[in-house]
Amino acid sequence: MEIYVSGSLANLYTKTPADADWQLKYTGIPVVILDVGESRARDKRRIQIALAERGTCFMLWSDTIDNLSSYKVDGPAFHTMCYSSDHTMQVGFSFDTTQHAHEMWTHIERLVSCPENISLSTPGKKKKKKEKKQPKPAPLPPKSHISQPCCFQHITSVDRDDSSRFYSLKELLPRNMVNSRIHQLDEV
Repeated sequence: MEIYVSGSLANLYTKTPADADWQLKYTGIPVVILDVGESRARDKRRIQIALAERGTCFMLWSDTIDNLSSYKVDGPAFHTMCYSSDHTMQVGFSFDTTQHAHEMWTHIERLVSCPENISLSTPGKKKKKKEKKQPKPAPLPPKSHISQPCCFQHITSVDRDDSSRFYSLKELLPRNMVNSRIHQLDEV
């Protein structure tokens, strides 16, 4: 599995043939996932694109990029594609910076240039079994050589009060929750 996380936020818009203008749906961090399909649960190779909520990393939206998605650049910081389940509906991504939009485009272009990644049938395509042993990774540096995280906030729980901060909590949780504590992580 290979994961690419954009360096900037993006707005996700949708547009149907009946819509005159783009409709803003979500704001989040674009993520591209190449699932190589080498597990029992996921045996099909595919490219997924998702929008993760800033602050919680909850998935706000996701879709599969296939051979009919037509992912393309429509402006310096605006990309479009078609939904995989309904190719008449368009999805637009408006990036905060042109540099990160270009980096995302370059990464997706590299992935879709390989026919195996977008589920195209190719002659002689067979599952490859791992034959070679992986070389030993380079030794990790000692912890004393690594700086502390910058601007890091350790979230150990999410409460009902946090619903004003996070879209997913406000929209996806029931309004009449009895218990205000949603989730508690144990410290290690």
